[in-house]
Amino acid sequence: MLSLVRVDDRLLHGQVLGAWVPDTGADHLVVVSDKAAGDSFESAVMASCSCGDLKVEVCGVSAAVEQFLAGAYEEGKIILIVSDLADARKLYDGGVRFNSLNIGNIHHGELNGRTLTRSVVVNEDDERFIESFIADGIEIDIRGLPGSEATEYTKDN
Repeated sequence: MLSLVRVDDRLLHGQVLGAWVPDTGADHLVVVSDKAAGDSFESAVMASCSCGDLKVEVCGVSAAVEQFLAGAYEEGKIILIVSDLADARKLYDGGVRFNSLNIGNIHHGELNGRTLTRSVVVNEDDERFIESFIADGIEIDIRGLPGSEATEYTKDN
């Protein structure tokens, strides 16, 4: 069962392991990134974060969709982490259904995008993806930590 789908360009780091995993009770983290999956060192480092009951795996977008559709993520509490909104859209369009999308970290730089929060700077493509998710009825949850107040997305903020 999907507990959280998170957009975080840093992928796996302390906020995820120290805050989101305990908050959701997740026992399985799936880092979905073609780039990370194609880098054996990066994949191994992330997978080494598995401990106790927490399994961490790294896979590409197509592989994640295939595994999801095959039922591989039906048991347990799963967090999917993608590095950008384009990959989140690919998951959704591929058949991975979720009702909420957490946007935690997107760093384009102030000159290359619009600042929504200190850790979320979106460009025009990101805005189109967010608006497409909203049109699909997906709740957009912009916040870095589970205990933080979410920033509401509007075209003007």
